[in-house]
Amino acid sequence: MVPNNVSMVNHMKNKNKPSHPLPDMMIEMIGSHFLEAARYLREIQDEVPDQFAPVVKQLGIGLRKAYALAQIDRAFHDRGVERDRLRAIGWTKLAMLASFIDDDNVETLLAMAEELPAHALRLLVAGVEVDPQGRVVALYLDSGQLALFDKVMETFGAMQAPRGWVLKEKALMKAMKTALEQMP
Repeated sequence: MVPNNVSMVNHMKNKNKPSHPLPDMMIEMIGSHFLEAARYLREIQDEVPDQFAPVVKQLGIGLRKAYALAQIDRAFHDRGVERDRLRAIGWTKLAMLASFIDDDNVETLLAMAEELPAHALRLLVAGVEVDPQGRVVALYLDSGQLALFDKVMETFGAMQAPRGWVLKEKALMKAMKTALEQMP
């Protein structure tokens, strides 16, 4: 069941009444019904922006995810894409595409999202060519190894970003080639 978003928004606009906790069904929407939550968050953001952060806190999600969900609704709500198709793609991939979507490329980008894993889609929308034979390599590094990794990234041209390193693959390849060239 989808809550009556209009009445919730109107309730929040009335400054004389205290905001009430969100219904449990709204909190449950973040999972499989993320499109409804996205619509609700967009309406809150547009109509009563001062209530956006408190609503996000009540939902128990981060601001980054809440902004991404609102952006998804802005990008896809009026484009005539079947909601089941969007749900199947998932909010993570839709968030990657939301700022790039327009009427001319929506079908192409959605088809790419349906076919590609998230890491490859992220690279493609950033303009990086994706090697179909490539794969993600995950590492667990202890604190000493992580300090060495950070030093190598910095030394070989990666740039520190809030959530990690940018251009880390190029920096790592450059470091590995340098190490191999120095071997007898």
